[in-house]
Amino acid sequence: MTIPQAWATDIEVLRLSGAVIDAHPDHVVITSPRNPGYHWGNFVLVTDPDAADDAARWVSVFDQHCPDATHISIGLPREPDPAGYRAAGLAVEAELVLDAGAPATGTACPSGYVVRALADADWAAVAAADLREMITEGRPGDAGDRTFVERRAETRADLARRGAAVFLGAFAADGSLAAQLGIVLCGAVGEAHQVARYQHVATVSAHRGRGLASHLLGVAGRWAADRGADRWEIHADPGSAAHRLYDRLGFRERALLWQAHGEDPVSRP
Repeated sequence: MTIPQAWATDIEVLRLSGAVIDAHPDHVVITSPRNPGYHWGNFVLVTDPDAADDAARWVSVFDQHCPDATHISIGLPREPDPAGYRAAGLAVEAELVLDAGAPATGTACPSGYVVRALADADWAAVAAADLREMITEGRPGDAGDRTFVERRAETRADLARRGAAVFLGAFAADGSLAAQLGIVLCGAVGEAHQVARYQHVATVSAHRGRGLASHLLGVAGRWAADRGADRWEIHADPGSAAHRLYDRLGFRERALLWQAHGEDPVSRP
């Protein structure tokens, strides 16, 4: 069993975050006991390209290992025939994997903001900001969403305390969180390079367009370089504003990461 290269840093970040990685000959089951509502922390990753089109099997495997989930998430090693997944009510999507051989230069910190590593006292505000943005983007912001963002914040705080990652915040003059991102030291993850993986690049709606993300990418990249990283990886939706920003900062497309997912358990066959 070999983890598809496009998924390697995802799996390593999850492992460092306490996820259970259960390997089988042609797939891996990933579960996150600390955060069962995390869709891409509780999923099945198909590792055999020849099995990627067998949607019915993978939905069944997911149900077997995540029987209480209100979502279905299946990672794929290549572009699949989408018909079977769509019949199961799942969307098939691709995410760009981009990387660079040097840390992003970034831009100067915009006037009126202070950038620093998130401290233990900041994480409640981080979770609250994440929940507000989810609501802005159309999510219900219900108890399940709140639990998810709170537990994700706890996991990231733990990564930072152990020195495996840094999470940065840009704070406005009134002390509110305006932007954030993280970077995790993933090590070799099956290749010669020491890879650092960016996480959760997010800017609050009212503060977008001011260069905060670009600045934070540079600060985090240098943090990782100082700790031995020699390759930097980041993911984006193809053609998105984030993709265009990362391209300007020197990241280049390396692979597509394929996934099938849905949220309505009623749609399962």
